[in-house]
Amino acid sequence: MNSKRFTLRHDAIRHATAILIALAASGGQAWAQSNATTTIFGEVRAAAGATVVIENLATGVQRTVSPDASGRYAATSMPPGRYAVKVLRGGAVEASREVEAVVGSGVEASFGAGGMQTVVVSATRSYIDVSNTNNGVVFTAKELKALPVADDIASVVQLTPGVNRGTNSQYGNAPQISGSGQSENAFYVNGFPVTNILTQVGASELPFGAIANMQVLSGGYGAEFGRSTGGVINVTTKSGGNKFEFGGKLQYLPARLRAAPENTYYPRTGAYPDTDGKLLYWNRDNTTRSRVAGLYGGGPLVRNKLFAFVALERTVTDGEAIAAASSAGTTSPTGWSSSHTTVNRYLAKLDYNLTDDHHVEYTKLYDRTVGRTQAYGFDYATLTRNGTPRGAGQETINCCGAAAAPGANADIVKYTGYLRDDLTVTALYGDSRTTHRRIPDGYDPGLAQTSSTVSTQVPGLVYNNPQTVTGSLVDPASEDRQKGLRLDVEYKLGQHGLRAGIDRIEVESLVGQTLAGGYRWTYRKASDPNRAINGASETPAQGGGYGAQGYYVSRDVNTNLARPTSVQSAQYIQDHWQVARRVLLDLGLRREQFTNYTTKGDAFISQRNMIAPRFGATWDVKGDSSLKVFANAGRYHLPVPSNLSSNMASPLLSTSQFFTYTGVDPATGAPTGLHPIGNAYSANNFYGQGRDAREVTAVGLKPLSQDEFSLGFETALTRRLVAGGNLLYRRLNDTNDDTCDQRPIDAWAARNHVDESQWGGFQCAIMNPGRDNSLMIDFNDGRGLRRVDITAAEWGNPLPERTYKALTVFLEHPFSNGWYGKVTYTLSALKGNMEGQTDTIGGGDVALTVSDDHKELMYNAYGYLPSDHRHQIKAYGFAQVLPEVTVGANLALVSGAPRNCIGALPDDLRFDGDYGDAYFYCNGQPAPRGSQGRLPWQMQLDLNAAWSPARVKGLTFRADVFNVFDRQTVNRYNETREDAGAINRYYLQVASRAAPRSVRLTAEYNF
Repeated sequence: MNSKRFTLRHDAIRHATAILIALAASGGQAWAQSNATTTIFGEVRAAAGATVVIENLATGVQRTVSPDASGRYAATSMPPGRYAVKVLRGGAVEASREVEAVVGSGVEASFGAGGMQTVVVSATRSYIDVSNTNNGVVFTAKELKALPVADDIASVVQLTPGVNRGTNSQYGNAPQISGSGQSENAFYVNGFPVTNILTQVGASELPFGAIANMQVLSGGYGAEFGRSTGGVINVTTKSGGNKFEFGGKLQYLPARLRAAPENTYYPRTGAYPDTDGKLLYWNRDNTTRSRVAGLYGGGPLVRNKLFAFVALERTVTDGEAIAAASSAGTTSPTGWSSSHTTVNRYLAKLDYNLTDDHHVEYTKLYDRTVGRTQAYGFDYATLTRNGTPRGAGQETINCCGAAAAPGANADIVKYTGYLRDDLTVTALYGDSRTTHRRIPDGYDPGLAQTSSTVSTQVPGLVYNNPQTVTGSLVDPASEDRQKGLRLDVEYKLGQHGLRAGIDRIEVESLVGQTLAGGYRWTYRKASDPNRAINGASETPAQGGGYGAQGYYVSRDVNTNLARPTSVQSAQYIQDHWQVARRVLLDLGLRREQFTNYTTKGDAFISQRNMIAPRFGATWDVKGDSSLKVFANAGRYHLPVPSNLSSNMASPLLSTSQFFTYTGVDPATGAPTGLHPIGNAYSANNFYGQGRDAREVTAVGLKPLSQDEFSLGFETALTRRLVAGGNLLYRRLNDTNDDTCDQRPIDAWAARNHVDESQWGGFQCAIMNPGRDNSLMIDFNDGRGLRRVDITAAEWGNPLPERTYKALTVFLEHPFSNGWYGKVTYTLSALKGNMEGQTDTIGGGDVALTVSDDHKELMYNAYGYLPSDHRHQIKAYGFAQVLPEVTVGANLALVSGAPRNCIGALPDDLRFDGDYGDAYFYCNGQPAPRGSQGRLPWQMQLDLNAAWSPARVKGLTFRADVFNVFDRQTVNRYNETREDAGAINRYYLQVASRAAPRSVRLTAEYNF
C-alpha cells in the first residue's frame, strides 16, 4: 500500500495555517453553530459595564463574554446542555435566565434590549431559532425516552418529515431522506463521521440511552457539511457532571405478545392453476423475542474539572422463521431457520476542562453484532419443524453485505479552545475499526478442503475430507478502518461570524472471499498418464508415484480479496452575516476532493476541486423571534464508496498447481509425497494482478452532485403553539454508474480499424451516464492503452434525472402544561430515471446499479421513482396525564409507492447479451416507470404508557405497543411479470410487509 496517502499532507497543513492567518487578521460579532455544538446568543439592555456569564449547570464550567456596543453577544461552540445565563454589572448579578441549548442550533437569552421580550422560558428550548437557515429537527434525550419509538437511529429519523423507510431490504433499514437514496446520508457522533465505512449505507449505533441530542437535517445544511445528498444525522452523547448519576434498564419484547406474521401466497396470475393463490411461505409460526439490558453511570472524577460518563447495552434476540418455500417439496431438510443475535454496545466519555476556556473530550464507541444461525427440517404437510439440526450452524460478526451492521470500535479526541471572546478553535481526531467474520461451526481455518470421487481415488487409500466447510468464506481478516481529522476556526468580525475549516478522512478496507481453509486439494485421474496436461510441464507418469497410473492432484487457490482505499478531504468557509438587525445571511463555500485507490495503490477515481456554494438567509420579521422567514440554496457532492473498487478493480486470483503423490494422510485427506509437475496456472489469466486503474473509469469522471433550493417560515401563534412550513426542491445533476455495453466500443474499433480479435472484451467501466465518456482500453494488439472517445449519443444512455419537490407544513406544541405534540403533513413528488447509488429494481451493490449497464435498460425508465410517497402525515407527542403516569403516541400515515411492470425487450430490440426480463416493457409493450398504479396506504400507530411510582423515586415501568392495529400493509411486490417468454409465476407476489404488532416492556431505574 502507498502509505503516503495515509499521512496528513503538507498542503492540508498549509490550508489550515492560511485559514488561521486570514481569520486572525479580523475582529467581530455574529454567531454560527458547528455539527456537534450549540450557540447561546442575545442582547443586553444598557450594555456598558455589563458582562454575560454562561454557566453549564451540569459541570459548573463558566464562560464570560462581553456584549458589543449595541448590546449583542454570542457564545459559540458550546457543548449542548442546560445553562444559566447571567448578566453581571459591578460584580453583582443583575438578571439571569435558564436555557436548554441543543446540538446544531442557537438559543436566545435576551434581557429586555429595546423592549424585546425573550422567547426563552426557564429550562426550555427556544420556540423559534432565528439563527438557523436549515431544514431539520432536534430530538432531546427526554423526548426520545417519552416517545414510542424503537431504540435505533433509523427509527428516530423516520419521525422527520420527508423521510421514508428504505425500499430495498438489501440495504437494511437505512432511511431515504427528501428523495435521496439509502447511501446518501452522513452520520456523526460527537462530530466524528460514523457512516458505514465500506458502502455508505447506514451507520454505527451507540447505546440508545447515551444519546443527549439527535439532530436530523433534511436539507439546507451549511458549508461545514458534505459527503451527503440526502440528510445529515448529528448525535451528541451525554457527559458526566458534578452530580453522580447511575441507572439501568431491562427491556423485553416477548414473542407471545407479537402478532403472527401474514403468510405469503402465490399470486393469482391466471396462468398457473396448480399454484395460483396457494400457500408459498408458512410465516404464521415465525417468532422473535428480544431482551435488552443497559447500565449507565456518570459523575465527577475531579469536581468542576474532569467528568466521566459510561453507558453499556446488550441486546439478545432469538428468532425462528420459515426458510424454504412450499415449492421445495413437502419436506425440506433445511426449511426452518433458528437465529440467535447478540448486540453489544458501549460508550465512554471523558470531559476535561483544563480551564474554563480550554476543553478536551474523549469518546470511546463500541458496536458489535454477533449472530448464530442453524437450519432444521420443515414439513409442509403438517406445517411443523423437526428438532434435528441439518448441517453446520454458523456465527457472523458484523456481517455481511450492504445491509450488514456496520459496527464500530472508535476513539475520538476533540479539543475546544475559546482563545478570546471573538476567536474559537476546535480540533478533532478519530479512528474507527470494524471487523467482519462468518465462521461456520467446526470450521478449521488451517485445514484445506479436499475433493475426490470414486473414479479419482487410488484403490486402497483413504480419502478423508475433515474440513466441514466447502466453497468460499468471507476472508477472516476482513475489516474496515477510518481515520479522520478536522480543524475548525470561528472568528467574529463586526456583524460577521466567520467560520472556516478543513477535514480529511482516510478509509481502508480488506474485503472479499477466499476458499475455506485457504485452498483445496482436488484429486484427479488422467486417462493417459503419458499425455500432457494443460497447465503442467510434465506428464503424470513423469512425476512418478501414483502418476504412473494417471492419478494426480491439483492445489486450487481462488480468492478475490481487495484492499480498497480512499481519501476524502474538504475545505470550507462560511460567513454568518447579520446584514441588518432582523436579517441574517449565511454565505458558504465548500471545496472537496475525493480519491479512490485500487489494491495496488493506483488512483482510479480522482475528483478534484469540486466547488459547492451554499447560501442561506433568515428574516426575524418582527424582531422578537416570533416569526421567521428563511431560504437556502446550495450544491452538494457525494463520494463513491470504497466497495466499488472491490467490485471493479479487485485483483482476482484463481490458480491450480498440479502434483503427483505417493499417499494420502488419512486424518486430513491431504496428499503426501508430492512432486510438482507444473507451476501455478490460471486458465483465465487471473494471477491476482487486477485491472489497470486507467481502464476502470472514464477520463475526467464528474462527481455525483445535486442542487437544492428551499423557502420556509416559522411563527409562534401563541407562546404554546408554533406553526410553519417550507418548500423544498432538489435536482440531481450527475451521477457515477457502471456501463457494460461493448457495442459502442466495437463500433468505434470498426471505424478506426482496430483489431479486437485478441481482446478479452469489455469488463464494464464507471462513467457519467448521458455524457460523452472517453475510456482508456488495451485491445491487446500490441499498441497498449489508447483513448476511446464515445459520444453520449453513441452510448445512448440519457442524462440522469431525479427531482424532488415537497411542501411541508407543521403545527407544534412545545412542552408546557404537561404535554408536547407535533403534527406534520408533506405533499411531495419524486420523479426521474435514476434512484441514485442504490437501486430498488436491481441488486445490492452500492454505486453499481443495473440502470445504466446498457441503453435499453433506460427505455421507459422515466417516471415516479420507488420512494415517491405523495402524502405523508406524521404526528407524535407525549403527555403527563397523572402525577405518576405519562402516555405517548406516534402516528404515521403514508400513501403508497408507485408500482412497475418489468419484462423482456420486444423482439425488434433484443440483442446478444441482453438481460432477459429486466426492462420497462410488459408483453412487448412499453411500461413506463411507476405507471402500474400504487401500493396501499401505510398506517401505523404506536402507543406507550409509563408509570413512575412516587414511593420509589427514579423507578419507571413502561409499555410500548408498536403497530397497535396490526396493519401488515404490503410495501413491496415482485414486479417482474415475465419469465423466459411466459408469465412469471411470482408476478405481484408480496415481497415485504410492515412488521406485525409487537410489545416492548421496560423497567428503568435512575439514581
